[in-house]
Amino acid sequence: KTQALLIPRETYALHTLLMDTKTTIDNRVPFNYGWVAAISGFFMHLCLGTMYCWGALTPYITSYLRKYDPSLTYRDTVIVFLLCPAAQTIGMPIGGAIERRYGPRVTALVGVWFMSFGVFISYYATSLLQLVSTYGFMYGIGMGIAYMNPIQCGMRWMPKRKGIISGIVVTGFGLGGAMFNVIGSKVCNPDNIASDPYYGPEVADQVPKMFMILGTLYAIITTLASLALVDPTPEDLARLNPDRELNQALLKAKAADNDDGETDLCGMLQTSTGYILWAMLAMSCCSGILVISSYKTFAQTHGYSDGFLTIMGSFALIINGLGRMAYGVLIDTFGYKSSLLMENLLQVVFTTSFLFSVSNPILYTFVVCGMITNYGGNFAMFPTVTAELFGTKNVGSNYGFIFSGFAVSGISLKLALGSPQLSFETVVYGCGVLAGISALCTTLLPSPPNAVKEHRV
Repeated sequence: KTQALLIPRETYALHTLLMDTKTTIDNRVPFNYGWVAAISGFFMHLCLGTMYCWGALTPYITSYLRKYDPSLTYRDTVIVFLLCPAAQTIGMPIGGAIERRYGPRVTALVGVWFMSFGVFISYYATSLLQLVSTYGFMYGIGMGIAYMNPIQCGMRWMPKRKGIISGIVVTGFGLGGAMFNVIGSKVCNPDNIASDPYYGPEVADQVPKMFMILGTLYAIITTLASLALVDPTPEDLARLNPDRELNQALLKAKAADNDDGETDLCGMLQTSTGYILWAMLAMSCCSGILVISSYKTFAQTHGYSDGFLTIMGSFALIINGLGRMAYGVLIDTFGYKSSLLMENLLQVVFTTSFLFSVSNPILYTFVVCGMITNYGGNFAMFPTVTAELFGTKNVGSNYGFIFSGFAVSGISLKLALGSPQLSFETVVYGCGVLAGISALCTTLLPSPPNAVKEHRV
C-alpha cells in the first residue's frame, strides 16, 4: 500500500515508524524527497559537528579537570578532540553494516542516541581518561554510525546532485559548532571572565551542567531529524526520473546486488585510488585540525579576550558551514580534480600566514576562517568523490576507510605537538607542506566513472 510520508494519515506503531524505511512516497508530494533527506541530515549534523566546539570549550573543560589533576595542560586535553575522529572511524563501518540491514532511519537513531548519551554522562567525568571514554569515544563512535546515513540516503534520491546533497548535510556539521559553542560559553562563562591561562571555580564548576544541557539538546534535535530518513523505492526513482535511459540505469542499480558502477570495501582496497584518497584526506586535514584545536589558546597567549575569541570562532564556523555548501556546488560544477586542487592550494596560503596573522585581530580572523573553511570543504568533497568513483551502495563503508586518514592525521598531529624536538611553528609550517603535497596528488586521481578500474594495485 502507498502511504503519504510527510503527513501520515494515521498513527503507526513504533515498530512501523522505525522499520518502515522503504515506504513509497505519495505521488502528491511535488518535489524530490532527497531534499527532505538532505535537510534532515543538515539538522543531524548540527549536533554531530559539535566536535568543533572543542577549540572554544577546551579552556573550560581543562580548567574543570585541573580541579582533580592540577598537572593537566591544554596539550594533554587536546587528546579528546584528536581521538574523536579515530572513534568516528570505528563507528562508520558499523553504521554501514546496520544501514544495509535495517535502513537509514534505525541506523541514524542508534548513532545519535549513543552520541548524545556519551555527552550527557560526561557530566560525571572527573579525569581525562573518563572524558576520553565519554566525550571522545562514545561521542565519536555514535557520530560515525550516523554520519553517512543522510548523505547516502540523499544521494540515492538525487544521484545527479551528489555534491550539493553532501554540501547541504555537512554544512550543518560546520554550523553546529558555531551555534553550540555559544551555548557552552553562555553556560560556563556568561560574565566573560578572563582566563590566566585557566579559569577559577566560578567558571570551571559549570562544565558538568554544560554537558547535561548539550547532551539533552543533541538527543532531541537528532531524534526528530532521524525519523525523516527513508530510502527511495524503484517506483520512486521511476517517477522522479522520466528519462528512460537514466531511469533504467537507476532501477538496475537499485535492484542489482553487484553493479559495474558499485565497488565494495574489499574491491576499493584493491585499487590505488582508494589509498590516494586516504592519503590526500590525511594530509589536507592537518591544517584544519591544528587551527581548530589551538586557535583560541594560541591567541590568548597574545592577549586576546575570551569573549572575542568565542565570537570569532563562531563566525569562523558559520563561514565554514557556508563554505561546505559552496564546495558541494563547486564539485558538481567543475569536478573533483579542480575543486580539490583549489582547496589545497588555498590551504597552503592560509597555513603559512597563520603565525604572523595573530598580530592583527582582523587578519587573524580572516586566516582562521580561511583555514577552517578549506578544512570543512574536504568533508563536502571526499564523500562525493568516493560515491563518484566507487558508487553509492557501499559509500558508507568505503568512505569510512578513507575517513580513517583524518583520524591518523589527528593522532599524528597530537604526537607532533607533544614532541619536545618540534616547536609549534615547525608543526604549523609542516601542515602547510602537507597541504601542498595533497594538491599534487590530485594529478594521480582518475576520472569517473570507470577509470578506477585501470588503477589496480
